[in-house]
Amino acid sequence: MKLSQDVLLGLFFSVIGAVSAWIAWSYPFGTSSRMGPGYFPIIVSSLLLFTGLLVLLRARLAGSQPIPTIRWRPLVLVPVAILIFGLTMENLGLPLAVLLLVILSAAASVKFRLDWKAFVGSLVFAGLCSVIFVELLGLPIPIIGNWLQGLGF
Repeated sequence: MKLSQDVLLGLFFSVIGAVSAWIAWSYPFGTSSRMGPGYFPIIVSSLLLFTGLLVLLRARLAGSQPIPTIRWRPLVLVPVAILIFGLTMENLGLPLAVLLLVILSAAASVKFRLDWKAFVGSLVFAGLCSVIFVELLGLPIPIIGNWLQGLGF
């Protein structure tokens, strides 16, 4: 089996799934009606491990593309966008932090253009996240952050 995109992806999924399942195995599992703290992590990590094994099987049976040149822009922009989201959520509030996250991570694509469609889609997604996480789920995440409150918002 040659080193290819599918082999690397399958190994990545398999290793992350196996390590996560190993860590979660020490938590109480519970039952379907009364889930313990290990229930969800074991299920998700098992599915991730299974997906990785399927990708490795596909790489073995069907063959896959060799690894192309590395695109550095998405490799840098996506983690930076996540970092900026984490650092600005308290200070700007959830909607603006999500807006920054979506626009910065989308900018990693070669097809991305910052036009009105991208901006409106990002605004709608930020609004939905705010409604779902703050209003419906009741998570203690600020809608208006510290910086904006200091400005009088």
